[in-house]
Amino acid sequence: MTRFLRMLGTTAAMVLVTLGAVGGTAAAGTTDSSGALALPTCTRTSWGIPATESGDADCLLGQGVSNLAVTELQYSLKECHGFSIAADGIYGPNTAAAVRSVQRSAGIAVDGVYGPNTRAAMLWRVNGCQF
Repeated sequence: MTRFLRMLGTTAAMVLVTLGAVGGTAAAGTTDSSGALALPTCTRTSWGIPATESGDADCLLGQGVSNLAVTELQYSLKECHGFSIAADGIYGPNTAAAVRSVQRSAGIAVDGVYGPNTRAAMLWRVNGCQF
């Protein structure tokens, strides 16, 4: 499952970059300000990984978002990646900095926004930090 999630995340992100969709936080099926198709915001978790209400893990989190999906992201950043951040459910500057560090270490685009590429690069506390 780990390899599948990593392959899915990378493939989905490559398609989204091609479509110009990375960066928006619009609802599913809507467009961002450039008119490109945008990913929905993660609002909950599915098996301990941020997801949409329907359980789809192809979603975005960024500064200003506050929900359960952010809390789960923060717990994994703390427990699996060693960041000293609060798991308060608020995607603030410290969470964004931790995400940028993970992105930098993984050699992916560094923007501080959690999305498919970041999901694929992270370890998750679901199975003892194995994902």
